[in-house]
Amino acid sequence: MIKNIRTGQIGLLLLVVMGVVVALVLSIASKSFSDTVLSRQEKESSTAFSLAETGVENALSSLVGNPDNATREYTISESLKYKVAQTTTFGLFVKELETSHLNVEGFIGDINIFWTKKSDSSENIQACVDASGQAPAAIEVSVVSGAAIDRYYYNPNGCSPSNGFVNSIDGSPTYLSKATIAISGADTVRIRPIYAGATISVSGIGLPNQLYVINSRAIGGDAQKEIELKRGLDAPPTIFDFAVFSAGTIIK
Repeated sequence: MIKNIRTGQIGLLLLVVMGVVVALVLSIASKSFSDTVLSRQEKESSTAFSLAETGVENALSSLVGNPDNATREYTISESLKYKVAQTTTFGLFVKELETSHLNVEGFIGDINIFWTKKSDSSENIQACVDASGQAPAAIEVSVVSGAAIDRYYYNPNGCSPSNGFVNSIDGSPTYLSKATIAISGADTVRIRPIYAGATISVSGIGLPNQLYVINSRAIGGDAQKEIELKRGLDAPPTIFDFAVFSAGTIIK
């Protein structure tokens, strides 16, 4: 009787040991399989993202030289497609003292300028001091007509530093500030944020195209990536805003 009990205990112990060993093997196998799957997914995701970036670079290259002919859809392979389109609404983040450039040639009417996203604390600064980084963005608007320039200055809505600028109005619901300017006979409009960077949005009925919108989609295995990029019009750099304009020849 005692011998039978000991034999049964040994068999039960063996079953327990075998169960533990099987559980360990299955756990190791599962982790190894998971690591393999994650590694493959990461590689495919990286491949898809690199392909999408290649599409963006190709699109930017196609805009050099003859940009209007570049606004179409491109199919490079089954894994990469990208499209270049244009939009008449301007909308980009512009750093402090840098310049956004708009084409208004042939346009007659009002343009509505919105700036500073209310929801972004880095733009909507909770202070009102006439200094960099101490107030939401004011803006300088330069309306260029041939060799003549008209400049307009607007303070952020609800903030009036001692600078003599005109007060803007509420740009609800998305933007803090709004200004409306009548355009007639001008060629370009250049907008410069002062005190802080700001997302600037400009719209007007009948405006020419203002931005190129690039959308690149790529597939790498089971992974798909999509990149959207906005590119402004070709324009002279900010330093040229301080150049002297003359209808004739400047002689020293």
